Order: sequence, then structure tokens, then C-alpha cells
Amino acid sequence: MAKRSSNTESAVSGPSGPGELVIRDAVLEEIAFAEAMGTPGAVPPREGLVRGILRRHKPRGVRVETAGQDVAFHLTLGVSEGECIPDVADEVRRRIAEAVGIKTGHVVRAVNVLVDHVEFDKGR
Repeated sequence: MAKRSSNTESAVSGPSGPGELVIRDAVLEEIAFAEAMGTPGAVPPREGLVRGILRRHKPRGVRVETAGQDVAFHLTLGVSEGECIPDVADEVRRRIAEAVGIKTGHVVRAVNVLVDHVEFDKGR
């Protein structure tokens, strides 16, 4: 049984007995960012100077909402030229939901994807 312990972490009780496992939202954001950037055709979002300074060490373009075991992601990314944007977004959603479920036990209720640019080949 999971519970919300604060606005930046969630607690998950393990099957091995008493005690709590606390998973910070930043960990969920890192998992989602890694899975998104590992998806063929997905590239990091554009980032302005002020946004980069304010972000500090958080993964770019990822925001998470947790409610107990349920989690939703809001993800901003770019797509490489020549890729089918809906296909890339679907694969990002699938990879994040699978990875978060396996690695944390959380149930992913939504992965919202905002494509902020198409990255064109710079050699052209």
C-alpha cells in the first residue's frame, strides 16, 4: 500500500516486511527522462537560458505528479527530422510506463508528451 508523504516523494511498502521505501519524484523524473532519450527519434527539449538556470539538476522537460501508487508524467521533447511524431510519442509513453512500473511498482496513469521542435540535420 502506498501513501503520499509529501509533494516531492512517495512511499511504497515492500512485500518483505515492516518498513517503508520512499521514492522521490526526482527519481521518477530521471527514469522517465532516460527512457524518453533512449527512444529512437526522441531528442532533448529546447531550453532557454533562464529555464536552464532555474532547472538546476532536474532532468529537462519532465514533470511528475504522484498520488499514492499512481503517477502521471508531463514530458517535453523534440523529434528528429524524418521520424513520425505520433509513433515516437507512443514509444516514449510505452517505454516510460513499462520502466517505471518495473523499477518502482508505481502505476503510470498518463504520459503526456509535448513536442516542442523537430531537430533537423545540421549538415544540411
